[in-house]
Amino acid sequence: MVTSFFNRAKKELEKKDEFIGIASHELKTPLTSVKGYLQIIGHKKEILPDAVKQYIDKAITSLNKLQWLVNDLLDVSKIQAGRLEYSLHKIDLTELVSLCTENARHIYPSHVFESQPETGLFITGNEERLEQVLMNLISNAVKYSPANKNIIIKANKRRNKVRVSVTDFGIGLSEEQKGRIFERFYRVEDKKYMSSGLGMGLYISQVILANNGGKIRVDSKPGKGATFYFDLPVSK
Repeated sequence: MVTSFFNRAKKELEKKDEFIGIASHELKTPLTSVKGYLQIIGHKKEILPDAVKQYIDKAITSLNKLQWLVNDLLDVSKIQAGRLEYSLHKIDLTELVSLCTENARHIYPSHVFESQPETGLFITGNEERLEQVLMNLISNAVKYSPANKNIIIKANKRRNKVRVSVTDFGIGLSEEQKGRIFERFYRVEDKKYMSSGLGMGLYISQVILANNGGKIRVDSKPGKGATFYFDLPVSK
């Protein structure tokens, strides 16, 4: 009886993951097309009224958020199906951290980013996926620090590993939240603050880092901000 129930539940979860994967894949193409058309219109800004320019910029920002959600859903479906695969090669992590910091300054002009990564940090991994992880940590730091706008991004060598960390001075995490933060679809919320998103970024990041030979952790206290960090083996 119990076995039959769990088998049915497992099949239902598999169907749900399959639907999420198909729906996400089908949504990617029209979203990309709409964004492309808006960007083409945006390139004609010299002939557009200022109000229209602002609407286009806001529409593109909203589309970017929607694309991130769709990509996260697609990644989750791949993880559940055991199909999140990518090639590994030697990466200049110093350069990657610097690139992500510059991107963050452009995407989140309201916040102040401090970053001075050590030079000569080389690891073996997938550059695109590790950039996804770091930008997700930066995005979370921005999202959960609406008052204090300072964010610190570090990268340094520790014996045979390289540590990358993102520190914010926002709402922080309780012990219970720290224990669940990497769960699928878990979102941090409290009575004073409600966040957007589906709660998949850290779950996906954890899987990506595991596939790159690393592990993600967090140090945090309520009201004292948080530091998310991960260690990766130094490239030989």
